[in-house]
Amino acid sequence: MTVKEMRWPALTAVAGAALLAVLDGTVVAVALESLADSFDARIDQVVWATIAYLLAVAAVLPVLNWLTVRYGPRTMFTVGLLLFVAGSALTALAWSVPALIGFRVVQGLGGGMIEPTAMTLAATLSPPERMGRVMGVMAAVINVAPVAGPLVGGLLLQTGHWQWIFLVNLPLGAVVLVAVLSATRSMTPAPSPSSSIDQPRADIPGLLMLTFGFVALLFALNRSGEAAGPSALLVLVGLAGAGLLIAYGPYARRLSRPPALDLRLLGRPGFGAGLAIMGLTGLVMFAMLTSLPLFGAERFGLTGLEQGVLVSALGLGLLVSMSSSGRLSDRLGARPLVAGGSAVTVVTTGTFALAHDELPLPVLFALFVLVGLAFGCTAAPTVAGAFRMLEPGEQSAGSTALFMTVQFGASLGVTLLGLLPSVVDDWVRWLFLVIALAQVLVFALSSRLRAAPPAAPMDHLTSGQPPHFSSS
Repeated sequence: MTVKEMRWPALTAVAGAALLAVLDGTVVAVALESLADSFDARIDQVVWATIAYLLAVAAVLPVLNWLTVRYGPRTMFTVGLLLFVAGSALTALAWSVPALIGFRVVQGLGGGMIEPTAMTLAATLSPPERMGRVMGVMAAVINVAPVAGPLVGGLLLQTGHWQWIFLVNLPLGAVVLVAVLSATRSMTPAPSPSSSIDQPRADIPGLLMLTFGFVALLFALNRSGEAAGPSALLVLVGLAGAGLLIAYGPYARRLSRPPALDLRLLGRPGFGAGLAIMGLTGLVMFAMLTSLPLFGAERFGLTGLEQGVLVSALGLGLLVSMSSSGRLSDRLGARPLVAGGSAVTVVTTGTFALAHDELPLPVLFALFVLVGLAFGCTAAPTVAGAFRMLEPGEQSAGSTALFMTVQFGASLGVTLLGLLPSVVDDWVRWLFLVIALAQVLVFALSSRLRAAPPAAPMDHLTSGQPPHFSSS
């Protein structure tokens, strides 16, 4: 089956599954008090339901590349969606905080598999001349979902039963699963592991180094962001994680067979710069998502769903700009869009940093619509441009690297929000000055991106074939 025959039905279904997974990563944030009341527990205990989910996502990412190469993106996408739905059902039945945390781990493992394999499927199903349009849709879903998560969670909590936050995933997940399997049923499956001698062998040491290093580093960052400052133990855990990730570099270069994550992709023109931009995008996105509700409560006394008004403004701008900028990147390339979007984001976030105490709420709403419009022009074109650089066997590795980088940046953004209020008086000003600086770096990196999309289609993106490595 060609890309043109099945592109949009399949991509719509894949985007729907990604939407479920990303929403659930943030929707629980508004339910912490309800969960604490239901289990007669402290907030610092139930917050582990969120931490466990995020760490489970981090743990599955380094392993996912090898699994996707071995079994194919369609199979791993389906497994991830089934795990996510099963974890949702179990979480709704949780009878204690430990059970809640354990079932959220199951949910996180599934959610962590869905997002990257969804992106891999999208890249596999997209001809290069439409890569920007398709990645614009995927980027809009993945980046707007965290904005909508707290709002959806707040609406579901109004039923008086926190279980609906998880139960709603069951019918939606079933519909999405049927749609994905139907729309991708003619994709060429990965060969059976027992039917070919060319199946890749697992790089066990590399997988262990990446998994334990990544999880340890993110754990230290996330926990540091929730306290007045990092403890000595957290510093040691973070350093150990960083050490494992650093040690992976020379290890992977010496390996004669395919490594767990091929770092040679960083040498591909434009790909390394694209990863750096997406890491900064994760930092900026999650710093804004977590700080704007707090700012609304402090400055304007907003409560409940009202706290999400500025986040909604940001999401409105993102929704418009990500899909449109993705389409434009098919004609213009990523460089001009990312440069222009980051320049406007510097001005708008810098304006908020310097004048947040003086501007009325309606003006701030309009300002963050503009922030979203500009900021959205950096993500979708960058992702599309990065995937245009990848060969047939590299798409799953590219997805893994992309999501690991974004999650690392997101953890840095949340950590900044946790630390700044304890060290400076006007934390809003300093946080948004850091955000503006991050966008200055994005502007500088944009010059390393491809100036225009490739003129001719790349055969591997029109074949519909999943990527495979051969073992040595």
